[in-house]
Amino acid sequence: MPRSLSPYALLLATGLGACAVTSTTYTELNAPPRAMQTRAPDQVEIFSSAPPERPHVDVGLITVQEGEGNETPASMIELVRRTAAEKGCDAVVLAPPGSRTDQTDLRGVRSHQVYSGTCVAYGIAGPRNIAPAPPMNQRPVCRSRAEFEDHRNCVLPPLLH
Repeated sequence: MPRSLSPYALLLATGLGACAVTSTTYTELNAPPRAMQTRAPDQVEIFSSAPPERPHVDVGLITVQEGEGNETPASMIELVRRTAAEKGCDAVVLAPPGSRTDQTDLRGVRSHQVYSGTCVAYGIAGPRNIAPAPPMNQRPVCRSRAEFEDHRNCVLPPLLH
């Protein structure tokens, strides 16, 4: 015959089930300029006031949400850096910290720290679906110099130069 749980045991079981774990998400933004390879966390540069000056592509967004509430800003930033290293980022540009408020069952309202950063890959992005201009010999011939000056989408015949 099963025994019923005391109110204290029920409260303890509910409280333990409500413990939140720090969560990390990665959202792809742009195609990287090269293949991304996992690296050591200490190889990922951290920027907080401005992006790097060298050519780069914003490849992804890393978001870390506090779990149980015992995380420090340093530990949250380190988790952003470790995630960036796993994704192969050369650097991370941190955004200002934020927070998210959740309604909980027994504890009421709880606020969680949220840290995020942009995963950066050094290099220059390739062209994106840009149609190349047709070769000069395939453009229509302008009927007049004025048409050429107005539109520039035609070629001047040798006599109108």
